[in-house]
Amino acid sequence: MRGFGLAVGLLVWFLVGCSPEPQPNINLAPAVGKVEEPNLMFEGFRMVSTRGAQREYDFIARAAQIFERDNMARAQDIKIIYWRQGKPASTLTARRGFVNTVTHDMRAEQQVVMVSQEGAVLRTERLHWDNLRGRIYTELPVTVERGTNVMTGVGLEADSELKHIEVLSRVNIRVRSLKELKSDLAAPAAGKRP
Repeated sequence: MRGFGLAVGLLVWFLVGCSPEPQPNINLAPAVGKVEEPNLMFEGFRMVSTRGAQREYDFIARAAQIFERDNMARAQDIKIIYWRQGKPASTLTARRGFVNTVTHDMRAEQQVVMVSQEGAVLRTERLHWDNLRGRIYTELPVTVERGTNVMTGVGLEADSELKHIEVLSRVNIRVRSLKELKSDLAAPAAGKRP
């Protein structure tokens, strides 16, 4: 019976957290030196976020842990599908991720790869989602590939469709030859996550 109560409590918690009103910004980083046991643990985890009647994103993970006191979910082997106008706009994969259960801000870390439906590819080691603004950002080095163009730099802000991208510093743009592009597309994706 206790498990049923926890499940109902979790459902109410997520429904209340999906409200469209702005929420206070709560840090995703746990306190330094703080060791806390999760309140809930999941194997196979899926969270769907909506704004009004519109689906915003699906957060999928192999495993997740909920830390109620910190308003945080921590997840491993994540996949986030961003939606626009009822259709998938882009997909992000990473080794781990964090979700603020109040603001729905997110952070993806380690081998972060984001691919838009139009074929743009973003690679970095950490990427944040600002839920209130509907924007992604990072302060780390990035590589953005779009067709034959490869842009590298440090820091980035973009929309979730990777249509409007701003690399913040040390910008370098290179145009790959068609031969390089075909070679890159034909090579096995060693170390790259789908």
